[in-house]
Amino acid sequence: MLTVRVMTFNIQGHAASGRPDHIPKIAEVIAAAEPDVVGLQEVHKNTRASPSDQAEQLAHLTGMNLAFGRSTKMDRGDYGNAVLTKHEIARTHVNPLPGSGEPRSVLQTDITVRGQSFTFFATHLAAWGRLLRVARVRQVNELGDIIARGSLPHILCGDFNVPPAADEMTMLLSRGHLRLCGEPGEATFPMTRQRLDYIMCGPQWEIAATEVIRRGPSDHWPFVAELRLHD
Repeated sequence: MLTVRVMTFNIQGHAASGRPDHIPKIAEVIAAAEPDVVGLQEVHKNTRASPSDQAEQLAHLTGMNLAFGRSTKMDRGDYGNAVLTKHEIARTHVNPLPGSGEPRSVLQTDITVRGQSFTFFATHLAAWGRLLRVARVRQVNELGDIIARGSLPHILCGDFNVPPAADEMTMLLSRGHLRLCGEPGEATFPMTRQRLDYIMCGPQWEIAATEVIRRGPSDHWPFVAELRLHD
């Protein structure tokens, strides 16, 4: 039985403009958790807020393999999601998501661990609460379609910018090919004491353990799940 330790982490990449040690501290949190695969949000690549390639820097500091998925161009650089993993990345693809406001996407990666493969999705949905609810609904519907088309066991992670009881979450989970990992009441966004960051898995996975890691320099706390893939 394959066991993988998964993390989702909104790293608040723009904070690196005022804190030179921001990315090294993010790397310390990731390394201490010892995940097999990490989905990252708010990653800057050569932007005004961060002239460095944050994904490459984190890959170097953690010794993990990297896939970066641009959601939008920003200040002559790129901004989006990233995946770090200890294992082989067999394939990557960036799927744009619909909706108004800041462009959003989902980074799709096929990862192979000891001969077994699964698809890992990392995303960041539209923010600003009710203001962009219509955009998030469109994004959730597209996200559900993308995941349903896959043939491999799947895991979805990301910052959804809504609490567990929101209609957007209900719509996504009602499709039947995803279930939440962990206790929905556990906060991952300390400022509002809400859960905004999630890991979800398909029916092939058993949820062995979950944990909110209450440390790090970001305004979000990382969330970790240990999952076991049934033969």
